[in-house]
Amino acid sequence: MKTNILILITIATAILLTSCEKEIEFKGEQTDPKLVINSLVEPGQPVKASISKSYFFLDTPDTSAPDDVVATLYVNGNYIGEMAKQFDTVYWDGYEYDDMGNEIPSYYLATSFVNDYYPAMGDLVKITASAPGFDDVEATTSPLPNAVEAQLDMEVVGWSSWYQESYGETGEDSLLYITAVVNLTITIIDPNPGQSDAFRIHIDRTKSDPDSRNHIYCSAEYDDPIFGSTLPNNDFIDMSDLETRPEGVFSDVLFDGRSYQVKFTEVYVQMMVEETFDPDFFRLPVRVEHLSKEYYNYLYTCDQGDVALQIWAEPIQTYSNVTNGYGLLAGRNVHTLLLDLPLEQPR
Repeated sequence: MKTNILILITIATAILLTSCEKEIEFKGEQTDPKLVINSLVEPGQPVKASISKSYFFLDTPDTSAPDDVVATLYVNGNYIGEMAKQFDTVYWDGYEYDDMGNEIPSYYLATSFVNDYYPAMGDLVKITASAPGFDDVEATTSPLPNAVEAQLDMEVVGWSSWYQESYGETGEDSLLYITAVVNLTITIIDPNPGQSDAFRIHIDRTKSDPDSRNHIYCSAEYDDPIFGSTLPNNDFIDMSDLETRPEGVFSDVLFDGRSYQVKFTEVYVQMMVEETFDPDFFRLPVRVEHLSKEYYNYLYTCDQGDVALQIWAEPIQTYSNVTNGYGLLAGRNVHTLLLDLPLEQPR
């Protein structure tokens, strides 16, 4: 009897779940496409921008910029000139899901522009963009951040290696696998006493040589108190090269006007090395970035959006400083340190 009841309940549940689909007509306001500007400006570097367009979420995705879009550069209110169109670039944009729940890679297309003008620390950079059929858009940075002094110290706390013989098509090659665990201490000096500043420590997650099988993977968890005062979900560095990732961001609230030692314990590093490798390949760039307020605000809302990905959460609007459009024009000043990874057992 119990078995029959269970069968009936199972059948009823299946019928209920398979008959709960209902097509709902969208009755909201449809928004027209707008121009999108994304640009990170660094002192002493040419100004580059990525320009695309938005699309309504019910329409077929199409982010390609209009063919006749014009981008113009201004610095400190002075006209510098038009930005030259370079090429179209396809960017990875995470995953979407089909009706069966399968992951489908999502991409968007944008057009790259550049102007060979080199702005300086403290400059205000403005970019405008226009195209027939679109509202004119513009965005301006706050003063570009000044430089930050930093130094890097490393301690190896774990190391192992092994060979894979008879590797490759001919069976004559061998690969060396190395796994290392290191502690990192990054000392930074606050560049602006008495002023609120924001920073990010940014490390490449992967580094691959297209002509060989050499590669590196890194990841790190951290509990330094400096990270707890800035972003709500900020205790892991994915070692990603994506500019939209909010990990590793902190402010000078704990060391205004002084130096501070940022500590990362047990950074995990995995390497695969062919016999013919370039030792310089295994020097990872560690970037200490001084962020403009626009870049910090953008990363902060990105992080809030990640935390709020739950069914009852309020939507989080990503920060944008582009008038009449979308995107971000922000500044940063980068101090690059080199992490020399061990290629043999430390003695």
